[in-house]
Formats: sequence, structure tokens, C-alpha cells
Amino acid sequence: MTEKRKRKKHNMFFPVLTVVLLLVFFVMQWYLINRNKIETVKANEGYINDSIISMGIICRDEIVMESDTDGYFYYNVKNGDRVSSGMLVGEVYSSQKDLDLIYRSEDIESQIAKLKEAENFMSSVNVDISITRRELSNSMAKFAADMSSGSFAEVYGDMIDMSLHLNKINAAMNREGDIAATIAEMENLNDDVKSQITSPMESVYSPSSGYFVSYTDGYEDIADARIIGEMSYSAGKKILESITTENKKAVYGKVITNYKWDLCTYVKKEQAEKLYEGQNVKVSVDIEENQYHNVTVEKIVPKDEMVLVVLNSSTMNKNIVEERITDCEILFNQYKGIKVPVEAIRFVDGQQGVYVKFSKLVQFKKVKPVYQDANYAILPLGTDEENQVELYDNIIVKGVNLYDGKYL
Repeated sequence: MTEKRKRKKHNMFFPVLTVVLLLVFFVMQWYLINRNKIETVKANEGYINDSIISMGIICRDEIVMESDTDGYFYYNVKNGDRVSSGMLVGEVYSSQKDLDLIYRSEDIESQIAKLKEAENFMSSVNVDISITRRELSNSMAKFAADMSSGSFAEVYGDMIDMSLHLNKINAAMNREGDIAATIAEMENLNDDVKSQITSPMESVYSPSSGYFVSYTDGYEDIADARIIGEMSYSAGKKILESITTENKKAVYGKVITNYKWDLCTYVKKEQAEKLYEGQNVKVSVDIEENQYHNVTVEKIVPKDEMVLVVLNSSTMNKNIVEERITDCEILFNQYKGIKVPVEAIRFVDGQQGVYVKFSKLVQFKKVKPVYQDANYAILPLGTDEENQVELYDNIIVKGVNLYDGKYL
């Protein structure tokens, strides 16, 4: 018998060691790469509001214009326009075709106005075609942006503007193609369009002086500070959380009869401690626009776990005319300066400051915020011994093992 050859045993020590060393190597590389990894933000100007944000309902004195005729309404005034008592605000026609013809006539008249502007441009002694070309480029860019965003209501006006600038350029280059003849042709077309419009079934006049709005929202009967003041919090909250109330009336629109309006809103009890009746504050009904109205705190009424606050103003504008239920902001103060994240502020040796990335070095700069909330702090724009951050500094918000003078 032949003796079986013994199987050779493999030594696993070196492969395992190799894997361990590779693992250690990659861990060290990861550590070295991330040791100096930081995140920064630019020190830009900004503001923080000391304010209360809540949901509110705007209450106005309004006269609803109920519809007496079943037809198609054409408005002679726009939403938010001032009207006087007895002023013509619209007409009722028997068909949609009449309205289409009216709108077509308005478009033609707009084109005629643009052509006449181009005609006047031709008679100008000093013609700077480079400016007109730049205006054409801007009109084309706006046209593209409106098309991309779906703002199709703006597209037609963009096309008219582009046509005007092209006519100007042609005029300046002596290729006007008889603009006067084109104007005459457009005026004849407009006369033909107008001749097809039937007489209105009814003319509608404003019942009072004030601001005209072409629609109602169903809140006209309940949007009253006295009515809301008598409601429980749950009933008032139900109104604020509804999209609209049912409006069964056929209407032409409404007229807001004076400048005064109220804003009713609910705030938490601890927030209401900053308010008192007769106090003058500011309020915004569109917190994205950062525009404020001067108002007076008219009433503060506890309502269960919340507090009803009624604000009063005597200044009306288009936003107030058209808004009803909206997010609002009661502003006590607005702090402006250099805005930095609170997470960037650190205490080093008892001194408050931030780390700033300057080239490849880390610098510690002292700060003394004038105001801060949970997320941001406002620093003075000027620098001194207590406030060393300057505009456009690279503020470090995240980093490991930071210290003044560290090389990155």
C-alpha cells in the first residue's frame, strides 16, 4: 500500500494580519480626511423678528352686490380699485361671445398703443439702438420665464413688448415697413370687432364709495370682530380652519366701504402677556413679504386655553382688500445686523464667540448678539472689542477640535 500524502496546512496568520492592517489604514485615512472637515456659512446681513405668528381673519365693512340678471359680467374696474357711489363698475351681457369680443378689442387697443409708441420713437432725433436691443433681450427673457413657470396670463403682454422693441429696432434701421399703415389697419379691425358686441343687458353701479372686489368668499356675514368676540375658541378655530363658507347668493362683487379693518387672531396665554389693550404694534398679513401695517390692540379676551386678540387699523391697501383668512405676524421689534446660526456660537475661556475660517487658518472672534432666538443670532454691523465678526466672514458652524490659530 502506498502511504497517503499529508495535506499541507495553510498558515492564516498573515492574511488576517493584512486585512487588519488595511482596515487600520483606511480608518486612519478617514480620520485624517475628516479631522479638519468643517462646514461654514457666510456672515450676511439679515434680521430676526421679535413677533407672534398665528392664523387670523380680516374683518371689514362690506356691501355685497347681489346679482339681479342672469348673464355674463364684464368689469370696468379692477380688484382693489377705489370707487365712488354711483360709479359704473360693470355691465351684464347675454353671451360669453360678447365678453370674448370685448377682451379682443382691449388686446387690439393695447397693440395700437405699442405701435404708436414705436411710431413716436421713429421721430426721435437721438436713437440709441443698443438700449432697445437690451430691452428686447429682457422682454424675451421674461417671456421665457413666464412660459416656463406657467404664467400664461403674462405671456400675451410679453409678446406685445417684444413686438414693440422689434418695431423700434426696425424703425432705427429704416426698415419700419410703414407703421402708420399698420396702425390704421389695426384701428379698422378694432372698429369691426366692436361692431359685433351687443348692447349690455344691465349696467351695474357701485352702491357706496370704497374699494371694489369682484368676488365674495362667504365670510361677509360672520367676519365681524363683535361676532367672533362672542364665539367660543372652538367655534372661532373652526372658522379659521375652514377654506371657505358656502355662499348661495349670486353676486356681482362687493364694496369695502371704509379704510378701517380688524384682524382677529388667537394666541397662547404666555404670548398674550406681551400685549395690552391700546398698545401700538405692527402686523403683517403676508409673512413672506416682510411688509407691516400699524395697528392698535383693540381687545384681549381669554378664550379657554387661548386668548383672542383683536387688532384695529385705519390703513387699507390691496392686500387687506383681497385677504381674508391668513397667516399673520404681530411684530414687536425687528433686529437687523449680521445674522449667524446659534450653533456657531461657542464659549472659549468664558468668552462668547465664533470660529472663522480665514484662508487655511481658524480664528476665534468675539461676539455679543443684540438679539437671538432658538436658531439665529443678530450681531452688530460695526466691529469693536466685543464684536469682531465682519460681513462675509466664513463662520464655522461644524468642525472637530477647533481652536484659535489651528491650521486646516
